[in-house]
Amino acid sequence: MESETPRGAKEPSGRPFGRDELKALLEEHRKWRQSDGREGQAFDGTGAFLRGAVLLGANLNAARMENANLYGAYLKNAELENARLAGANLRGANLRFANLQHADLRRANLVRADLLNARLEGTDLRDANLQMAKGLKPDQLQRARMNENTLLPEGLEPPA
Repeated sequence: MESETPRGAKEPSGRPFGRDELKALLEEHRKWRQSDGREGQAFDGTGAFLRGAVLLGANLNAARMENANLYGAYLKNAELENARLAGANLRGANLRFANLQHADLRRANLVRADLLNARLEGTDLRDANLQMAKGLKPDQLQRARMNENTLLPEGLEPPA
């Protein structure tokens, strides 16, 4: 039976971000990244309600989004390197071609997420639920970090 929320994770229930607020926060994050932290502010979406958010190609490298609700979010081509997404609900999210290198996805719900050509090198997938994830290939998992509690799609085995 498929689980809505992975073991030990809390269902995210944070406040929603309005479109204008989200746009302003992404701009602040861009300034923060480009100035090496001297200007702007790092994106902090911890516990945020971003269900169905359209973040196509967004640069969220090093963003904090622990326990965020990103159910069905459109994150195609997003830059999420070193992002902190532990416990996030990414069920049904479009993560095609997303850069998730070294991202923290421990306890994340990735059920039915589309991970076609997503970059997962160094990604922490311990205790994550990837059941029924689409587009996921064995070579994408070669350098990802997993444990015995990582749930993979049927027919996909963890690398030896």
